[in-house]
Amino acid sequence: MFKKFCQCFGIASIILAGSYGDFLGGGADVRMHVPFSLAPICVAQILDILLLALVLFLILAPVRRLGLYDWARLVLALLIPPYLLQRIQSFLPDSFLTGRVVTFSIIWIAGLLLLRLRFPRSYKRTMRTASAVATFVALFAVWSVAQLLWVATWKPGPQQKIAAWASGTQPARQHPLIVWVLFDELSYDQTFEHRARDLQMPNFDQLRSESTTFTNAQPIGYYTKRIIPSLFTGQIVDDFKYDMKNRFSVHYTGQKGFHPLTGSGTVFADAQQAGFRTAVVGWYNPYCTIYASALDNCYWTNHDKLDGPMGENETFRSNVYRPLRQFTQDIKSSRRANRDICNYDVQQRLKTHLDLEDHALQLLHTDQADFVFLHMSTPHSPNIWSRINDDYTQVCDSSYLDNLELADRVLGKILTTLKASPRWNDTTLIVQGDHSWRVETWEDTPTWTEEDDAASKAATFDPRPALIIHQPGQSDAKTVGEPWSLLKVHTVLEQSIAGKPSAY
Repeated sequence: MFKKFCQCFGIASIILAGSYGDFLGGGADVRMHVPFSLAPICVAQILDILLLALVLFLILAPVRRLGLYDWARLVLALLIPPYLLQRIQSFLPDSFLTGRVVTFSIIWIAGLLLLRLRFPRSYKRTMRTASAVATFVALFAVWSVAQLLWVATWKPGPQQKIAAWASGTQPARQHPLIVWVLFDELSYDQTFEHRARDLQMPNFDQLRSESTTFTNAQPIGYYTKRIIPSLFTGQIVDDFKYDMKNRFSVHYTGQKGFHPLTGSGTVFADAQQAGFRTAVVGWYNPYCTIYASALDNCYWTNHDKLDGPMGENETFRSNVYRPLRQFTQDIKSSRRANRDICNYDVQQRLKTHLDLEDHALQLLHTDQADFVFLHMSTPHSPNIWSRINDDYTQVCDSSYLDNLELADRVLGKILTTLKASPRWNDTTLIVQGDHSWRVETWEDTPTWTEEDDAASKAATFDPRPALIIHQPGQSDAKTVGEPWSLLKVHTVLEQSIAGKPSAY
């Protein structure tokens, strides 16, 4: 009986791995991108594994007593491998999966039935091997539970840091202002060069008319978590580590080893030394943890990083129930299950966006910070705006173009606030994407729409991120057309901090 439960335990851990897989190996990619404790979610996942294992065991136990065990084992052997392949397909290369899940399922089912009907000895050997494998998989379950317990001990760094000047009534600030806005995944091609005819972006057009636009900005990476520290330090980061004590170390291209990175090694420290009050409102990265030493005021958030349908704002009961519900939906209709996950991602991203926008505008309204960095989650997928309804959406049916319109609206609110400040004529404003629209990443996900396919010319990738720089007092449009590395934004910031004019 113990052996059978171990087999059920292992199978349950594999079935649910799609919900907790990002916690394995220490969960660094999750820990670095959430500002809350993961302990309740880890415990919920362990309970899910145990509950599913118990259900499988209780189903098989009476079947064995009724003499139907061999048939039940055959049914499980027929169904579990195809189901597991379907569950783990998001972890495998797209080129490997194309057209192969269904093909494998057909071959597997036909082959196993053929063995049972025509080659009974081979069938028995196969089933004995499968039984041994199922028992061995129990070790994976034990390892998974141990990993979840380890991640549960992690304590997040600070989510917020409030400067004295950021609250209460303060005298008007008289100091040059630098505002650096990063719209995640903002494409130059889609924003300006090949904008959809029915997409209106008046605020980007207005800013372009009084700024310098870079039509051939060259990306410095593919992933935000490497691009951001590259921009902050002025050196290309191609790898990083984030340990259980929230210490961040990076590997610079062309250098040996990993180097600890804190606020002291960034443009924020240079700004502080020059007398600037520094402030950040950001998404996805633990700004208030890593760079705290060089930030006077800080807030960061992210509600939508988990792979499974769980959230820190959900009840414990909900975090237990949702992955199990996802499992049953996968059995009924994997397409419907994927759409439900996508809808949940949209709802979580909407919470993130509204939280970020509120804190960003509140910071700008105080008009007390001098060096401001805003990392906004739009137009990055999932898409939370509907141009048709002229409102936010709670379901997974909008496109990248919808999120572009939302980014334009956010920019409009930022510009309105900045231009109302007496410091506007002494303001340097940089608006950029960290990378372009990564169509090859999204084209095989539930978020992808027909409008996305048409706008991207069937998922043709244009690598140029958008970049616009407005210098103090600038009122005319300028264009830089030659290739211009995004890393040079760091140089422009350093020049602005020093009060020097920037030459592009």
